[in-house]
Amino acid sequence: MYEKYYGLIKKPFEITPDPGFFFFSEKHKEALAHLRYAIREGKGFSVITGEVGTGKTTLVHMLLSNLGTSVRTANIFNPMMSPADFLTYLCIDLGIKTDTDKSRGQNLMLLYNFLLECFNNKQPVFLIIDEAQCINTEILEEIRLLTNFETSKNKLLHIILLGQPELNDILADNKLRALKQRITVRYNLVELNFTETKEYIVYRLKKAGGRNLSLFDKSSLKEIYKYSKGIPRLINTVCDHALIIGFSRDLKQIGKPVIREVIRDLEGSHKNKKTRILPLIFLIFLVLILSIITVYVFYPHFLERIINLLIKSKNI
Repeated sequence: MYEKYYGLIKKPFEITPDPGFFFFSEKHKEALAHLRYAIREGKGFSVITGEVGTGKTTLVHMLLSNLGTSVRTANIFNPMMSPADFLTYLCIDLGIKTDTDKSRGQNLMLLYNFLLECFNNKQPVFLIIDEAQCINTEILEEIRLLTNFETSKNKLLHIILLGQPELNDILADNKLRALKQRITVRYNLVELNFTETKEYIVYRLKKAGGRNLSLFDKSSLKEIYKYSKGIPRLINTVCDHALIIGFSRDLKQIGKPVIREVIRDLEGSHKNKKTRILPLIFLIFLVLILSIITVYVFYPHFLERIINLLIKSKNI
């Protein structure tokens, strides 16, 4: 839509996890290094936490894209299921022939044989569970048992849990200490700082083929950071909407007013009206109270006369 107008080859601020647009902040570099270490050393259980939109899923896609085409993966995006469904889903997603009639033991045997075959063929197998803060204790116990699939030196299944910070509280439960002890890599992704936010926007413009890297002026960058708090997904959403508005108005550079308009649209007009009306009501109320106090102090008989006049008019 706006790509040609701004000299871009593709949209720079898509919210899909595209490894080609991955921006390495220092924290992302550290997290990726930890995951690579876990794979290289045959450590089979990793936990990555962070606020919504900090790039957890994209980070894992970046990791897998560098491992070659031989990688086998199972992705679970909604872990709210029964243990039986969990195991069946895992088998089916890995391409293992099974059905709902098979028992838990049969599915476990099928899975073990599959993992052993992949290991002998040097095909790493990953189980990636997103929104892991929603997992119930029964599924967590299933995950713990899956970590027992191993050779004398290596885990046969690399498990990566991706979740919001609440996942740390769940794993801290004493009932899950056996699972917690099996975690070999644990990392918490934090939001980008202001400098990283600016670098992130410029980086994505470059990746999209942009030559005008000052497409967003300084005031707009500050406003983007203030609203997004350095969360990449929110940065993408704001910038994408801003470019649409800029294109529709023939703007060559995006300024603060456009970003504020985008934020109002994203938050909903009702919220902005409410935030404007409440201070106005308070101001009117304050002026009314001060007026009554002023009349009472400086014109003590004025109110009495008004009341008497009202009584007389009523009697008439």
